[in-house]
Amino acid sequence: MTIAKMDLFKKKLGFKKEEDSPALGASGGLAIIWDPRNALFTPIEKRRNWMCGRVNFYNKKLKFNLINVYGATQKRDKALAWLEIETFLKNNPNEVSIIGGDFNAILKVSDKRGGSNKLSVAAIEFVNRINRNSLMEIQIVDNTFTWNNRRKGFNNIEKKLDRFFIFGGLSNFNNTMEAEILPISGSYYPIQLEILVEQGPKNCPFKFEQMWYKDENIFKLLEKWWKEEEVLVSKMFIVANKLKIIKRKLLEWNADHFGNIFDRKQSVETELKAVNTEVLKSGMDETIFLREKALLKDYEDILAKKEIYWRQKSRES
Repeated sequence: MTIAKMDLFKKKLGFKKEEDSPALGASGGLAIIWDPRNALFTPIEKRRNWMCGRVNFYNKKLKFNLINVYGATQKRDKALAWLEIETFLKNNPNEVSIIGGDFNAILKVSDKRGGSNKLSVAAIEFVNRINRNSLMEIQIVDNTFTWNNRRKGFNNIEKKLDRFFIFGGLSNFNNTMEAEILPISGSYYPIQLEILVEQGPKNCPFKFEQMWYKDENIFKLLEKWWKEEEVLVSKMFIVANKLKIIKRKLLEWNADHFGNIFDRKQSVETELKAVNTEVLKSGMDETIFLREKALLKDYEDILAKKEIYWRQKSRES
């Protein structure tokens, strides 16, 4: 990823800070980006195929080491990277570390569909390293494979190359974690980890959601609602009652127009998964291409609204 693309990606997510290990030619390349308003990231190590740092969330009492991995393809480079990671873990035995990325290897036969049904020497060595370092895998919800060659029939091969592990034990990490594969079209499917932090109940006063600005008609609707409702009270209370009416109208409009962005995201993801399955089964045609294009457009719009939603929430917390 070029510097210009990285800057664009950070801007899109609303993040401001970045630590990276650049690619060598067409291979490798790692980056960790974060929002300094919510968390402090302190770089610790940066190597060719992995990098790590300390993550400390300000308001969540949540901290851990984050290790970002891009699995080497050459046996020698792979062994060196693992030796470095193992040394880091041994030097920090009492700290929780989350290790994630593309490991360029599978752990078991069921992590692959198509092609040879035997574990390679690299896969067996991967299994041994996971067991030797007492790494616990964070299971992926629903989907299984993170890479496919997009070929038809018997030529199709799918693998689970991306995953997350935790070092230090879940007993030392009092949070629920969920890993899921994002159904973005292509050979690689991004994987994300959500850490669910328990929070006590709090009042939820009405707020004007920033994502409502995504609708170009919002100001016309506000003006329309302000004018159409007659308030039969003294002038002293006209503004207050008008605002109550606007609040009710906005909530109704939000439910009808935006709905629950999380439910919509899940619905579109399900449709995209069905499209990808159809492509792998029957190949791509014009109808499927147009359907996929429309779904991806909806998905990008939902993700943009979700980012705005969480960005606003982070400022309020």
